[in-house]
Amino acid sequence: MKKIFLVWGLLVVLLVGCRDLETGPATGGNLQGTTVNFYGWGGGQNINDWLDNVVAPSLYAEYGIILNRVGMDIGDILNKLMAEREANVESGDIDVVWINGENFYTAIAANLLYGPIVDEISNFSLYLDPDDHENNFDFGTPIEGMSVPYGRAQLVFIGDTAEFTEFPTSATKLLEFARANPGRLTYPAPPDFTGSAFVRNVIYEIVGFEALNAAPVDREAIYEIIKPALDFFVELKPYLWQEGQTYPATSAILGDMFIDGIAPIAISYTPLHAAQRILAGEFPPTAQTFVFENGNIGNTHYLAIPFNAPNKEVAKVLINHIISPEIQITKYDARNWGDLPVFDTARLSEAQRALLDAVDNGVGILDVEELQASRLPEISAAKVPIIDQLWIEYVLMR
Repeated sequence: MKKIFLVWGLLVVLLVGCRDLETGPATGGNLQGTTVNFYGWGGGQNINDWLDNVVAPSLYAEYGIILNRVGMDIGDILNKLMAEREANVESGDIDVVWINGENFYTAIAANLLYGPIVDEISNFSLYLDPDDHENNFDFGTPIEGMSVPYGRAQLVFIGDTAEFTEFPTSATKLLEFARANPGRLTYPAPPDFTGSAFVRNVIYEIVGFEALNAAPVDREAIYEIIKPALDFFVELKPYLWQEGQTYPATSAILGDMFIDGIAPIAISYTPLHAAQRILAGEFPPTAQTFVFENGNIGNTHYLAIPFNAPNKEVAKVLINHIISPEIQITKYDARNWGDLPVFDTARLSEAQRALLDAVDNGVGILDVEELQASRLPEISAAKVPIIDQLWIEYVLMR
């Protein structure tokens, strides 16, 4: 496929051309020169560059709105909002916040968000599937219109086709591979985010998502449900690298082991990770992403408006702009962010579909439809640390 470089000037033309279909919740000349303050994790330079060099200029060109990006850890953001809620600060500094998972649960419980807002974000109803589990639940917490999807991640496995004729696409096949190749397979140890997701993915495979999702947030109840999966990890353990006595601390370390030929499979929660590492010359061009036959866990990250946002209407415009297909497609580009888009591909126009198809993310990855078809939802964030601790006690320490 021919690569399309979506410089912001071209992007403006595309967005203005679609403006009659994607009118924001508060468009008009009255927004000229207004600043919208976007707060979120600032540790990813590629993400920062995308916000600064794609989102900001296109937002200004279409609406005259100035994007002010403020990098801050979500814990610090929540602490700031909690302090302002307690002090009755009616107008704060944050217009839009990047949030998900346990932090969303915390924000809802502490009444830190404004909304519901979904019905006022026109691109949500135009391009997102209202029945999608992840558009209604964030790690098991009902969203009820209080946030809007920003992007999607998904657990993936990466192997080398130079070594594998067939990838191990189930827990059973992983065990078979480990037995035939002792001392090679490994995975990051929970509570590493990716390692924890891998453990849950295998639990889904063995006991099912529904059983775990329906379980109460109770250690003994969860243990009884996931015991067959814990037994599986114990059975797998002696065939792992270092006989399972030690594990990579992070997925990044596992990635280095994959590069060095120590580990045959890398694991990432970034579905375009293989393409990015191949482009960087770090992974071999024969590296290929794969998922379990029964699916892999995915999670969505969201945008929300704080209770005391000073520019709530402008915040809605920014959110609407970010979830437009054109902006989401630039985010999907591995040279920008490589984040999965939130739209339903079936709702795209022919022109938008052509833009998506023209993004050349290189080799080694699965396309959007394949990933969407294999997504499994996340359970309640409150259950995750319980599962991590059970793995530590019954697998790591055994």
